[in-house]
Amino acid sequence: MAPRGSVETAPVGLRLDDRDNALNAIRLLLAVFVVVDHSYKAATGVPGPWAHMGDFAVEGFFAISGYLIAGSRGRMAMRPFLWRRGLRLMPAYWALLLFTAFVVAPLSTLLTRSTYDWASGAGYVVHNSLLFTTQMGIGGTPSGVPYSGLWNASTWSLPFEAAAYVMFGLLLAMPGFGRRAAAAVCAALTVASVVVSAAGGGPGVSLDLTRLWTFFAAGVLLWFLRERLPMSKVAGAAAGGVVVATLLLDRSLYLAIAPVPVTFLLLWLGARLPVRIGARNDISYGVYLFAFPLQQLMAVGRVPEAVGLEWFAVISVAVTVPVAWASWLIVERPSMGLRRLVPVTPTIVQPPVGRAPRAAAL
Repeated sequence: MAPRGSVETAPVGLRLDDRDNALNAIRLLLAVFVVVDHSYKAATGVPGPWAHMGDFAVEGFFAISGYLIAGSRGRMAMRPFLWRRGLRLMPAYWALLLFTAFVVAPLSTLLTRSTYDWASGAGYVVHNSLLFTTQMGIGGTPSGVPYSGLWNASTWSLPFEAAAYVMFGLLLAMPGFGRRAAAAVCAALTVASVVVSAAGGGPGVSLDLTRLWTFFAAGVLLWFLRERLPMSKVAGAAAGGVVVATLLLDRSLYLAIAPVPVTFLLLWLGARLPVRIGARNDISYGVYLFAFPLQQLMAVGRVPEAVGLEWFAVISVAVTVPVAWASWLIVERPSMGLRRLVPVTPTIVQPPVGRAPRAAAL
């Protein structure tokens, strides 16, 4: 293993080596951003002043995921790669469906003194089991809340994440696919995202796909450049300045300019910050998944009206963390232990320079 060097001189890619990085802590913070954003929506039914915080968080997830996925794909062939991605994505998602259908939704009917439709609850699990949400509510629940008939507003991004695993997993296996090809893919997606946004957003799926995959592609690109990414405070400050400026100025400008700076800034923070929260116990995915059903349950119980929006956001985080921790201990970590059932076979992807980061990709 190459020497780390000083904080200022070692490249970001080297500082992200092994598990000695803050990427999971950053992803946990991004998940909290989503919870805060959704607290306003669950309480009022409309996007609030924190809406851009939620968008930024999801884009940040995809940016970090692209970087980590490129490293993972670089170490193994497609079959074990997809098996490991499935183990990371699906068991917690299935646990979420079961928890919503047979714990949260029934509790909501106790609060409203109504009868719970157990058959609809079973249908909710079955119909949504393949990541696509085709049944949003359960037997008329949740009711009496701004987002009636919707139990989870977070899972919409999961099909885009899974599709990115497959698409970029195939691209990374193509002969000669390197930093130039990754840059071309990132540029093409950026143009598509800006065009769709400028056209008024187009179909929601089109805008979501192009913008989220742009950030994912930026992560892949920076994985190829990881040995050249500067660690200096000047580089981090410059990236932060670009991100803040474009966020404040214009959404289309942000989509055109910010994907690579956002990705670099998150990776730079992951390499530089001394925080190791979540390095071994990563609850960020659980926080992202389980928060909204719990917020909807609290909305049914009129918690937002009782405590106010700010305290509702705080309570939402506080209630979600223990559930996410249980998901990690009971479902996610044991599921990851099954990865050896499909052994790693030699990869046909370009071998990595140095080591790939070890934070668990979503």
